[in-house]
Amino acid sequence: MHGAWTRMTMPDDFGIITIWKERNFILDGKRIFLCVIFIVILAAGIVIYVRHLHHKKAKGRVRERGDARKLQEINEALRPFGFSYDAENDIFYSLRDAWQRKMGYGKLYDEMAPAMNMVIDCEPIYFTYGGRRWLIELWKGQYGVTTGAEVGIYVEENRGDEKEAGDVFYQAVSEDEEMRLSMALYKDGERVFYREDRHWWLTGFRLGEFSEPAELMLRASILFPNQNMKGAFLAGCYQAGYRPEDVYVRFNGVVINFAQPKTAQPTFFGKWHCKFIQWQNRWNCKLYWHLTKPFDRTLDKLDYLMMEYPAVFHLVTGLGRAGRISDIRERKERSPEWDEEDWTGYGRGGRRR
Repeated sequence: MHGAWTRMTMPDDFGIITIWKERNFILDGKRIFLCVIFIVILAAGIVIYVRHLHHKKAKGRVRERGDARKLQEINEALRPFGFSYDAENDIFYSLRDAWQRKMGYGKLYDEMAPAMNMVIDCEPIYFTYGGRRWLIELWKGQYGVTTGAEVGIYVEENRGDEKEAGDVFYQAVSEDEEMRLSMALYKDGERVFYREDRHWWLTGFRLGEFSEPAELMLRASILFPNQNMKGAFLAGCYQAGYRPEDVYVRFNGVVINFAQPKTAQPTFFGKWHCKFIQWQNRWNCKLYWHLTKPFDRTLDKLDYLMMEYPAVFHLVTGLGRAGRISDIRERKERSPEWDEEDWTGYGRGGRRR
């Protein structure tokens, strides 16, 4: 009977041992999992603490460095993109000798603007003077993480067979043909900035400001070399849809208020794509303010971004048309088969509304 009892209880003993081993396995697994979680949390805490010390040290360096050195280093970083920073007026602006001068201008640039996170209104004014076709174009809107405006002067280098002025690929005017330009950008009636200079491409961009193009009004002033050229430009304004009461004329100068575009706007990317781009731009502006909230001045904010967040600083350097022209230039270099029609708006006439 004892042997029989032993045989009957052995399966139960074996089951108890098996359950005990399974429980130990589960407990060991839980211990390992908790150890892994602890190590991950500890490592994350160390990383956060080290980053905190690093940021704290960087903030100290920003406060210790002189403004002249900050401005010099910021402008050295911006110069390859054709821009500079004006600390007194708190705006970025394009240089007269910017490399964009060699890139000319065509409708393709306006069509491709949303691809470079730029949602802008454009107003091309075409006119003929001195046997050549000219383009003076105005822009305003959101350029990535900046609100800005532009006034550019371009001229036909050689008379081609293009019948429509909008199909011409224009070149920037020479230094001798530059004009005295001024611009004042307003948002909901409040002036954002003012600039004036003898230039071929006058620009201004306010960092961290988010705007819809419809909120902005650009007041641009152009001083022409003579009355004949002024008259030709006015004829181009009237042809674009402006009325005599929409422009102010004094001697050889013309002032034009650009609020609601009179000319057809590019629609290659569509309304919903532009809304998505504006959502990105608004979020990037918020990110900029969040990362730089320890500082009040843009000069300090930029210095801090250069040291701690170079990727965000790169977003800032992609100002105005620098990004989109650079991208198009690279595409052309990679695709030599592009012809002049490609540059003037995906073939003659481009898609417009």
